[in-house]
Amino acid sequence: MNKRIFIALIFTLITFSSESQWGIAYGTGWGNQGMESYPNFFSSIDYVGDGVKGHRLDIYFPTSMKVNLNNIGVLALNKKYEDINKIAAQIEKENNKYPCVIVIYGSAWRGDSGKDGSLTHIKNAARKLLKSDFIIVTLNHRSSLTNPFPAQIHDVKAAIRFLKGNADALSIDTNFIAVQGYSSGGHLSAFIGATTGKDKFSFQGNEMDLNGSLGNHLDQNSDVHAVVDWYGPTDLSQMDDCPKIVRQTSRRGDTRSSFIGGVVDEEKIITQMANPITHLNSNTPPFLIIHGAKDTAVPVCQSEILHEALLNKGLKSRLIIEEEGVHSGTNGKMFAQKNLDLMTDFITSEYQKSKISKR
Repeated sequence: MNKRIFIALIFTLITFSSESQWGIAYGTGWGNQGMESYPNFFSSIDYVGDGVKGHRLDIYFPTSMKVNLNNIGVLALNKKYEDINKIAAQIEKENNKYPCVIVIYGSAWRGDSGKDGSLTHIKNAARKLLKSDFIIVTLNHRSSLTNPFPAQIHDVKAAIRFLKGNADALSIDTNFIAVQGYSSGGHLSAFIGATTGKDKFSFQGNEMDLNGSLGNHLDQNSDVHAVVDWYGPTDLSQMDDCPKIVRQTSRRGDTRSSFIGGVVDEEKIITQMANPITHLNSNTPPFLIIHGAKDTAVPVCQSEILHEALLNKGLKSRLIIEEEGVHSGTNGKMFAQKNLDLMTDFITSEYQKSKISKR
């Protein structure tokens, strides 16, 4: 198939996904009001193809991308395929590939529609990345209330395979995909990084399929090249064992139970399998971990044990402890500009290293 026709077809099929739309930017997709409309934005792509709300993602293209993607959804709905083909031809003419950063929201694994607010914490950093020719992707995953672990892992991995499978149409450089998340999203990001290069895992006679079978791109891998973990839990069995601070249980109850599908103290095998440390291997990419010392939802010890485990395995990790930081950054300390700069510098640096290694 002609590449231009293929690109146009991908755009058209994606756009026909229920609720998909181009060009309705920061008011809804960015997760914050008061920002100018961003033309190169694609909302609510169904990355599995099953119509499930928890299987949607948004894509923000770099500001330097000369092709204005605004209203392409309207063109598709009105069957103006020639106009879509002209846009696809412009993208093909640019022939650029952009590194990608995936952002995962925090919700104690319970939320299935948090992508629209995923960039609220990091608006300044997101702008900087877009201006530095990065693609940003925000995604939903299924709720642990109806689909316990490893459903959320399988969702994120399916989204990564979707992006890689459509890399030509979406102008993604598959040689560099970073993943970052907050709280439960930090855990999922850490898990995705830890399992890079692995398909299955066996523990005490129990085998876990790390990838799942969602979507239409099972020929692709779900490997990533850098991880940013904002105050994510690591070992669910040790959440109450941090001598530095007392954990406060959520008003919603112990969210760990809905995530693993049982009581942590009773489901020891699945709890161990949900621990990113269990899966660390030589292919695990570099980590940047940022945690608040005054976090009473996910104690800072959780990030400390992950950081130590990475170093003990000979892997790259940097741990930043924000002394006045609290969970979700509600006092403005966690997402201070200095920490956002650390995040963007880390991602940019790892991307540059990846380019050098590919030469």
